[in-house]
Amino acid sequence: MKKTLFSLALSLSALNSGAQVYTPPAGGGNKSGGGTPSDTHTRSQPQNSGNQGSVLGNEIGVYNPGEDTISWNGSTFSSSDNRLFEARFQKYLNEPEESSEEATEYRDTLRQILDALSPHHKGGPSFEKAINLLPRAASYPGDARLCDSLTNAIYTATLAKKDVRRTKTLMESQEREKKRLIKDGDWKARTDADPNVGKTTTGAGQGEDENKGQSGQAVQSGRGINSLEYLEYVRRIGEIEALKKTHQLKSEVKTELAKVQYQALMLQFFMQRRFEHVLMASRFYNLIWKDGDGALYLDEKSDVNKLFTESVGTSPTVSTLDSLASEAIRDVDKAVSAFLFLVESEELESASKRLAEAYLVGEYMPTINTLPRAKKRKVLAFVREAYVLLNAIDVKDYAVASQKIATLKGMAKDFDSTKAEAAVATYSRASDMHINQAKIHLGARDTEKASEEIRKAMEIWPQNPKLAEFDQLVNAGGTLITARNDFDRLFSESNYREVMKRQYEFAPAIKGDEDREAKFRQVITNITEIERAVEGAKEMTRVGQPYAAWEKLDIVHGKFPDDPVLNQQMTELAPSVADFTVALRNAANHERTDQVGSALSWFYQAKHLHPSSSVAQEGIDRLSDRALGVAPTN
Repeated sequence: MKKTLFSLALSLSALNSGAQVYTPPAGGGNKSGGGTPSDTHTRSQPQNSGNQGSVLGNEIGVYNPGEDTISWNGSTFSSSDNRLFEARFQKYLNEPEESSEEATEYRDTLRQILDALSPHHKGGPSFEKAINLLPRAASYPGDARLCDSLTNAIYTATLAKKDVRRTKTLMESQEREKKRLIKDGDWKARTDADPNVGKTTTGAGQGEDENKGQSGQAVQSGRGINSLEYLEYVRRIGEIEALKKTHQLKSEVKTELAKVQYQALMLQFFMQRRFEHVLMASRFYNLIWKDGDGALYLDEKSDVNKLFTESVGTSPTVSTLDSLASEAIRDVDKAVSAFLFLVESEELESASKRLAEAYLVGEYMPTINTLPRAKKRKVLAFVREAYVLLNAIDVKDYAVASQKIATLKGMAKDFDSTKAEAAVATYSRASDMHINQAKIHLGARDTEKASEEIRKAMEIWPQNPKLAEFDQLVNAGGTLITARNDFDRLFSESNYREVMKRQYEFAPAIKGDEDREAKFRQVITNITEIERAVEGAKEMTRVGQPYAAWEKLDIVHGKFPDDPVLNQQMTELAPSVADFTVALRNAANHERTDQVGSALSWFYQAKHLHPSSSVAQEGIDRLSDRALGVAPTN
């Protein structure tokens, strides 16, 4: 039963079920015996209809509950993982519940109609009460004017029945006229005779005595069964009988056509999953046609007929549609009840499946349309993340898939991540193995094999982060050689400042080369010492101590006389310290010529200009010891 409901729902949930699945009975509905049949078998017209009886010319979808798939039109796909269902389901999850006064009144009206048509209604089913409520139900927008369609079908069926009654009355009057003509004809045949019958006639040359006692027949009777009037009776009786047969045939055809049209609407309601309308239509049907004939007019070769006969096991009837609709409503109500319990239990994966199943079958059922949006939104968040996970795995983005698996596990207690995690682990590991092999081949300078391994890794996981690392490794292979050559050239040119500037580029390039690393460290150390001296001199100059700044720079200059930045700074500072530098230079010149007194004089002059000068103080101490004969200390 459930497979039947899912098959119909999944096949026709988004399609307009206007396919011609009914076939009028052969011969205009004329049946042997001339009466209305009471059988419950499928009636069919023996003709080669091909796909004319199929929905939209294709086979009806079949739902496989074991694999949660639908087979339709030669293709198989997941029942919940397709764009059409995804769009409709997400739209539903975002819709507010139908709790307005108009919606409540509409549902109450449908209940009143079904109650009025129920055999258990007090006083029996009330056709008039139910029919008067249909226009009220049709005024609700959610009804889509289907109750108006049902009203029109009932009106058409009622007119057909009235026409049949009028035909029956006409046939009764014709029967009375036929009986009257038969009676008059019989009387005429019995009583109407020629008046000359029994009289005698006299021949030429004979006397009366010769012919006495002899009688003869009339020459022209024109009476009795030979009369034109009697023949007219016979003709009229035959004409009336033919008219009766014609009217009887027309009456049967109208009855069958009215049933075909009405049943077509019922089946359309069923395929549109308007199960409440199916119940109303089937019960109106039983009140309109009280002859017990509930067989559906289906083409035996149509897929709709096969669906019923293969799934239910019997030929479909009006009662079949009624029971299937009631079962569908019950299934939907139970699925919604399970959904509410699962949401409260935070088992959102099962809740989303139960709601999807219920929505698929009972999209227009009250229990579906009255679900609070707040509860549906909980499922919506889970469903969206689940669709992202499916799409991520589909496009082989296993990084996003891993994130979504963790998110879904945190959202739903019952989320089964086994398959997804196994897929992510398998494919990501396979991709990483190919990248590692590519690195090995690259180290061996086998670029062809390295390219092949990378191609395989990209096919498995196009966005593997290790692919970017491999690209950097390849690019670095050429960059490191260039950087190493630049370092050697700059060092040979004594362009230490440029080495310092590009230190972060050269450091990884010369890593592992002891000679180059030693040169690199020495350059960095020397330039750092020069920079500190220059910065210190600038600060001293700023606070008004140019002599101290010069002296600091002069000490470093003795170690690195070729540094351009140091020489430039000393050149800029020279004018402001000229007297100090002259004093030190003259002191040094006199000291070299052993003119101790003059040298001491110039050192004292320098000391006077810069009292804290360490150079001047050291010169004074050194010359004083020499003058006193004190041996210099090491």
